Amino acid sequence: MPKLNLLFVLLLSVVLTTATAQESSIPPVDAAIESQLDEVLNQADSENSMQELLAIEASLTPETPLMTRVRTLNYIALAHGYLGDIETAFKQIEEVKEIARVSRMPDAIADVAATEILLLVMQGKVSEALANLNDALVPLEQATSPRVLYFVNNLASYVYQQRSQFDRALEHLIYAADAVAKSNDSRTLTRLITTKTRIATLYSQQKNYDLALQQLDEALQLADSNNLLDVYEVDILFERASLETSRKNYDTALGLYQQVIARIQDDPERLNTYISVLNNIGDIDIRMGDYVAARQVLERAYNLAQLNTDEFDPEVILFNLGYVNVFLGDVEKGLREMRQVVEPARETWSPAELEGLLGEYAEALVHIGQQNEAVNVLIEQRELREKAYQNEQQKSIAELQNLYDSKDKAMQIELLSQKNELNQQLIENESQKRTILLLLVIVAIFAMVFVAFAYRAARRSNRELKVANSKLAEQSVRDPLTGLLNRRALQNMLRAPHEVSHDAMLLMDVDHFKRINDNLGHAAGDEVLIEVSKRLLQVSRETDMVVRWGGEEFLIYLSNTEASKMPIMAKRMLDVIGSTPIKAGNQEIWVSATAGFISYPFADLNETQMDWEETLQLADMVLYAGKVHGRNQAWGVMALNKPFNEAQKLLETDLPGAIDQGVITVEVIHGPEQGSES
Repeated sequence: MPKLNLLFVLLLSVVLTTATAQESSIPPVDAAIESQLDEVLNQADSENSMQELLAIEASLTPETPLMTRVRTLNYIALAHGYLGDIETAFKQIEEVKEIARVSRMPDAIADVAATEILLLVMQGKVSEALANLNDALVPLEQATSPRVLYFVNNLASYVYQQRSQFDRALEHLIYAADAVAKSNDSRTLTRLITTKTRIATLYSQQKNYDLALQQLDEALQLADSNNLLDVYEVDILFERASLETSRKNYDTALGLYQQVIARIQDDPERLNTYISVLNNIGDIDIRMGDYVAARQVLERAYNLAQLNTDEFDPEVILFNLGYVNVFLGDVEKGLREMRQVVEPARETWSPAELEGLLGEYAEALVHIGQQNEAVNVLIEQRELREKAYQNEQQKSIAELQNLYDSKDKAMQIELLSQKNELNQQLIENESQKRTILLLLVIVAIFAMVFVAFAYRAARRSNRELKVANSKLAEQSVRDPLTGLLNRRALQNMLRAPHEVSHDAMLLMDVDHFKRINDNLGHAAGDEVLIEVSKRLLQVSRETDMVVRWGGEEFLIYLSNTEASKMPIMAKRMLDVIGSTPIKAGNQEIWVSATAGFISYPFADLNETQMDWEETLQLADMVLYAGKVHGRNQAWGVMALNKPFNEAQKLLETDLPGAIDQGVITVEVIHGPEQGSES
């Protein structure tokens, strides 16, 4: 992940000063030093900033208010981090944490914890930042400083957004906006406009377009009425154009992008924005099917990006160009350009990013009739999707455990606070001999109360731990969205000692599921997965295991099933999914699926010849053959027609060849006509 620039640090730690401490609940600050810190943040030179921060630190005295001292030292740690000296940055943070801990001031504890989390974000360690987020959020519940409230909530919003937890991100961004409303200084308008723009982005990602437009309109009105259009208009117009693209208002989006171009075309400092606009216009042209126009604008964007590789990575534009060239008939050039991006992306891109890239690559391969390579790419895409799905499961479990740890940590803090108060009483009364006996009695009574409290707290903690462990155990074998058994449940069953007689496996994948998510939103996609799960359970026997295998893929394990009955079962599965539409809100969605099925053990082979995982892999391969041959169908491996030792290599490397040469017998079952356009 690229290192954060200073502007991003300013965004997350933008100042919300309190000029005076008129409200006793807000910790006092030194207004003069706070003003100097504001000026440091207005600069974009990290080395000069460090020198100025060190000068401010030298001016601190024991009489300087604690919050001003903590803020100064935190900024020095961030400056070390920005300059690449992470070790010194974290060493500084440990010193500030001790100051905050001794003070027992919630604002100071939250401020330094958030600063440490921001250092993790600067290193690209977003997962670790997420795991530590409650270290700042727990003390924040008792904090009152508008600056700290804004800083921590803004940071929390960013971290949750990076993990696609948009509801939580929006919640904390709204809290940050509330903190802005409590300030009234020269930066209030700047913060308010920026916050509204970010809220609009989150609303747009959640498909709440009307609310997103309202926030953008308010941000634009604020900028206009306060003579700040030259600073914010381009960003607001760009965000609105992206929103209109998501709403499929392509003509409106193109008009907005043209307005952006008119304002930044001759501004060398906005070159990144200009290239992004050209790429987005090319994306709109692709969506509208105007590949000629798309190629023209993408070539211009790519040429500019190549001249400024330090500022903009041209890979995405090159891939889009290749896609366009394939659909315009320049197949050789288009594939070369797409592969030029895909090959290194396999090594450097994240699984989530690469999975989307491979989907478009497979579409291009199918378009030109390269079915075999398309099958391999689709299988690779499915494996990446499974990896992402498993990672999400692990993150969910980690977050549940982190929530329990945070509650337990809060209880420990309370107990330590009481213990500190007791120690302070002992020290203060040590010199008073006549009260020693009375003090011992008081201590004994308090100890009894403390033990009773600790016992009750321990019992409560154990109950909470049992509940948390129960949830974790259930989550480990159940899919949280559909309630079906998950991959681990089936693996546990098959890997344990068990008898296998005449079983079967049917692997099913919902067709064009990515289009449902892209066009109708992830909420509609979730509704489709839930309804498909219910329909599969309806036509399954009580002895069958219906498993969410990952993403939009399901696995039905059929026990005591004759091979001749498998096509009947596959037909029932296709019909129950594709015969009637699925209702998602006010919409009716026609859905179909493609499946692969096989008996287990296959052809009476023993486990050393073909275990359950290898058997399932063969079902997976015929599933993807069904995908390539039109979807909405089930392909079943019914028989092995040659000795296994002769057929094994062909089955593992060339399934189409195995079918063509009659090595295996495959039966194809077609789904209902009504669902064929899903």
